[in-house]
This record gives sequence, structure tokens and C-alpha cells, in this order.
Amino acid sequence: MSKPTLTDVLSEIMDDLDRPDLEPQIRRAVSAAVRRYQPDRFGFNEGLATFLTIPGADVYGSGDAPAIPGFMAIDSAVLVDGDQTWPLKRIDEAQVEALDQPASASRPMAYSLLAKSLRLWPMPSEVWTIRLMGHLRLDLPESDDAPSPWFDEGRDLIMARAKWHLAVNVLKDANLKAAMDVMTADAFDTLRGRANVIASTGQVRAWDC
Repeated sequence: MSKPTLTDVLSEIMDDLDRPDLEPQIRRAVSAAVRRYQPDRFGFNEGLATFLTIPGADVYGSGDAPAIPGFMAIDSAVLVDGDQTWPLKRIDEAQVEALDQPASASRPMAYSLLAKSLRLWPMPSEVWTIRLMGHLRLDLPESDDAPSPWFDEGRDLIMARAKWHLAVNVLKDANLKAAMDVMTADAFDTLRGRANVIASTGQVRAWDC
């Protein structure tokens, strides 16, 4: 069975409201709903990213691991050296700048976040694997027919919030808004409950990003 897509969500909302004429407005409402909940952590928007260090390079971005610019929070960063892992401590960029000595490259012990990049300190002297875990920003897929966890695990939340947006900004329907307030809260609590279960069992679900 194929995973749900934006096309499925648009069709269902149009059917629920009996308003096939509102597709452009519904599309904008779905986008607004996703933006609203991107800062929130659920089981499906936590994941891992790995990349290899380059000797003599200390700044890493999307070209090294596509997920790096999408991290909204990094819970852990470790350096993998053979069968050993070494935790990397997060420090301020100003501290990295003050400590930086390119001639003293060695095994990194810390990192800072710089714009949408990650900077390692000390500068790596060899090739190592860096593994990051945390909260990823999940954007809408470029294709209407591409799957997304927003339309699978997060489907009830996104649909309720999209209808809320339509009730407030398009339909001016107080009764629909009130109903969606309840449904949005219920869907949000359900997702967070699932996320708490995942966190308590130490599991991380990752979608390709």
C-alpha cells in the first residue's frame, strides 16, 4: 500500500468541506499547517545524519550531508573512530574562532553551529565519521505525489490545522474553527504521546531528507 501524499490530503479536505473549488486555498492552508508544526518534535521528525571529515576542512554543510542545514536542534554529535565513539561537545562559535589554530589539526572534540553549517574543532587531521542525531526540519515534498510523514503519521494534525486555517481566513466559519480547535489539540497530543514512547524506548525513526 502506497504512503499518503499531498494529493490525497487535498482531495480528502475538499471532500470533507464539499468545496472542490478551494484547491488553491487548501494547498496554502496545508503549507501553513506544516510551517506551524515544523518547530515541534514528533517521532517522525527526529533522525540521524552522518558525514566524513576532510583533513584540513572544519566547516561542513549540505554538500557533506543534506540534512545538516535542516537540523533545528542537535541532541548528540559523536565522532566514530573504528569501533569507538567519542562525544563532541557543543561550544559557541566565538569560542571556536578564538581557539582555532589550523596548523594544530587533530581529532575533533567539539563543534559549533554557524549559519546552516557545522564547524568542528580542532580542524580534522584525518578522515573520521561524524554522526548527528536530533530534530530535523521536514519541508513539504516538491511533488504532490511524493510521500511525507506529514501526510502519514501527521495526517490528522495537518488536516485539522489546515481546516482551522480555512475556517479563520477563507470560510469565516466560527463553528468549523471551534471544531478544529478540538481536533487539532487531540491530534497534537496523540503525536506527542507517540513521540514520548519512542523517546522512552530509545528508538529513532528517520525519513529520508
